[in-house]
Amino acid sequence: MPILRREARLICQFTRQRGLLRISLGMNTTQLETTLLKVAGPLFAISIMLFALRVRRRPAAEILGWRKPPVTATVLWLLFYAGFILGSNYFMNWRGPWDFTVWKHDPLLVDSLRVLAVVLLGPIAEELIFRGFLFTRISQSKLGVAGAVVLTAVVWGAIHYNYTPAEIALLCFAGVLLGLARYQTRSVVTPILMHITWNLYAIW
Repeated sequence: MPILRREARLICQFTRQRGLLRISLGMNTTQLETTLLKVAGPLFAISIMLFALRVRRRPAAEILGWRKPPVTATVLWLLFYAGFILGSNYFMNWRGPWDFTVWKHDPLLVDSLRVLAVVLLGPIAEELIFRGFLFTRISQSKLGVAGAVVLTAVVWGAIHYNYTPAEIALLCFAGVLLGLARYQTRSVVTPILMHITWNLYAIW
């Protein structure tokens, strides 16, 4: 399940002008636009949620679970999740082989924006939506915490519809772990850090 591994072009044009060698690097504008969209999407989602909180004058801790998590519990969850990531990949090989070809050939700007979108902004936006807003609303309904953990995990797995059925099932189970961490620590920060850990491992 390699993430954002696309063909890119690095055009080197060597021209001589006034006896000096000039090197100009060309960038695939479509590639840059695609990467910028991956940055803009999570930023837009985060901005909408923050704007809604401000308009309704509701604290982020109440609606999103945005509060300082217990340090010891968060570290334990991160260690457990890292073990789950490595173990699941060992048996399923879902991330595919390590491949740095794209990273070596893409411009630094594209590489930096890709990391920003996939490793940081994406996990923050998704967790604020699923283990933040939706988790809070569902857990306060008749479905309770168990319903919130399961439903957010299933929907979160389903939005990755372009993956294989086995990978979607794996993500649903990973979502259950994220939901349990959210419930146990009472903070959305813990699942955000866990999600970042997953994407940081999967992106290369």
